[in-house]
Amino acid sequence: MPSSITRKIQLTGGSTYIISLPKSWVKQLSLNPGDEIEIFQDNNLRLILSPKAREGENRVTKATINCENATPSFAVREFIAYYMAGYDTVSFVCSRLKAEDRTIIKDMIRKRLLGSEVIEEDSNAITVQFLVNEKDLPISKAITRAASIAQNMVKDSIEALKSKDEDIAKEILERDDEVDRFYFYVSRQLTLSVSSFEILENEGYNITQLVDIHSAIKSIERIADHASRIASLIPEVKDADTSKPVELGERALELFKDAFESFINERRDIANKIIERDVELANLHKQISSEILNSDIKHKSALLLVLDSFRRISRYSIDLAETTINIIAKKTTGF
Repeated sequence: MPSSITRKIQLTGGSTYIISLPKSWVKQLSLNPGDEIEIFQDNNLRLILSPKAREGENRVTKATINCENATPSFAVREFIAYYMAGYDTVSFVCSRLKAEDRTIIKDMIRKRLLGSEVIEEDSNAITVQFLVNEKDLPISKAITRAASIAQNMVKDSIEALKSKDEDIAKEILERDDEVDRFYFYVSRQLTLSVSSFEILENEGYNITQLVDIHSAIKSIERIADHASRIASLIPEVKDADTSKPVELGERALELFKDAFESFINERRDIANKIIERDVELANLHKQISSEILNSDIKHKSALLLVLDSFRRISRYSIDLAETTINIIAKKTTGF
């Protein structure tokens, strides 16, 4: 069917305006007289038509990945890609899949992908079904949960820097997978929302905000990554004076908390104030970095990496504040 079709508006019954649907579109979707069509309006007053799911209808999308001599990391990356693409069932077929590799793949998938369940397995293949959906876990709740974990990771990384506690640091690294789980889930739901607008509408979002929602969860995921990076450096700085990096870290954590508050409560005023604090954080980062570079202390490179991660946490917090402003600007009402 061509990408653009022209139809004339007709008046029937003296008060109802109608247009005909393209026959090829109706056939492609196996629609019949009496089936219902949902109509959505975007910001430009364009109408988007989508077939309404029939009672008891359960459309399952399947994908198959074929490979030879795959490593577990390759397999997991493929599963993640198809998970975020919105597939319900994914089969990974590889004729030389070792038993120990299958175990690693299954463990990593369960650890990193919400709602994943291995439903079939043999010596050459693994089939995984993804069962979680927006009714089980709304997008806003998933983002909130990810932000809560990330905040605690940053908080604990600061505590680990103060106490030089490597046990705390190890625990932080383990939590990074939890944030990834919510990031992958939100990315999946946003992909599905392109064809199922109710996923966004049920939470008060609209299709124009899709990119901003993804930007928000991505900023949170990157903040968690940098908390993990800081935790991984604890063994290298346990004999160093970390008071200055801790000072920057506490300021970055405060900024992150405020940024997420502005996002979740749609507070433009808080978001704008946060953005104005960026120069202050940048100057503090520059000052502490200069002091470390000009000193005779050991572990300079590790301390500078810690500072860099705290600075990046503050920058991602600024991104989150800017995203808040963008989302508020794109709020629309129905028709």
